[in-house]
Amino acid sequence: MTEDVQHSVRPATAGDVDRLTRTLAAAFADDPMFCHLLPPGVRRRAERVRRAFAIDAARSLSLGGLWTTADGDAAAVWFPPGAWRPAPRQDLAELPAWLRVGGRRMRAFQQVRSALYAHHRDLPPHRYLLYLGTRPARRSQGLGGALLQVVLDRCDAERVPAYLEATCERSVPLYRRHGFVGHGTVEPAGGCPPLYPMWRDPR
Repeated sequence: MTEDVQHSVRPATAGDVDRLTRTLAAAFADDPMFCHLLPPGVRRRAERVRRAFAIDAARSLSLGGLWTTADGDAAAVWFPPGAWRPAPRQDLAELPAWLRVGGRRMRAFQQVRSALYAHHRDLPPHRYLLYLGTRPARRSQGLGGALLQVVLDRCDAERVPAYLEATCERSVPLYRRHGFVGHGTVEPAGGCPPLYPMWRDPR
């Protein structure tokens, strides 16, 4: 267990997944990208957003990349080097779940994924932070920083870079404080707001 100020963080277990997917859904409820993918007012929006996080969290957990604070009010979804993209067999297995999430908005999901893959695919091996989220009532209390630091310390020890795509400008200063620098901009088709890729070399 690692401490950052007063916050304890640890690898998540299967028993944490339901709590963490709800935490992430709350954290990203008003996020520009998720408001584009599943606009406010669409049918069963809250549950569909939560299920989107559940798909990725399950894959991250299987690879040892899902992290939580002790209270479950913040979560980080990481993937180890070489595993940022699902294998074709896994893509096929996850497709029915994604179709239930996307519904008539599935084309928007595919456009965002294609744009991110195109930007991501030629990068050197790295740890990939797909999501970092904190429940709104707990923001600006250091939970996100604690979750970042424990994995970035591992990156430094292993001499492995880290990469992410910030989905809103609000989160960029946090990542800069932890050593990330801008790596261009991604503008998916279909009117999705821009995303802000960021890269961190090991220290």
